[in-house]
Amino acid sequence: MKTIDVLDLDDAARALVSECEITGTQTLFTRNERPVAMLVSYDEYLALRETIEIVNEPLLYAQIETAEEEGRTGKVLLVEELFDVE
Repeated sequence: MKTIDVLDLDDAARALVSECEITGTQTLFTRNERPVAMLVSYDEYLALRETIEIVNEPLLYAQIETAEEEGRTGKVLLVEELFDVE
């Protein structure tokens, strides 16, 4: 992966990066009306990478599915219920 300091970008590109960083706005770059690249915030990039890792790990994905189902059906206890916290 290449790393480029934002200060090395031209003003238009720097503005796009700032908008992405502050508001989460995504920018799609095209060539001849065809998508070629996408600008997303670093936090969103990390979340996407994590999602890809989870989906590619069948056991972990199954455990998450099971936990979500247990949550929906009430088969889990809340922390308050577990420790009698009021």
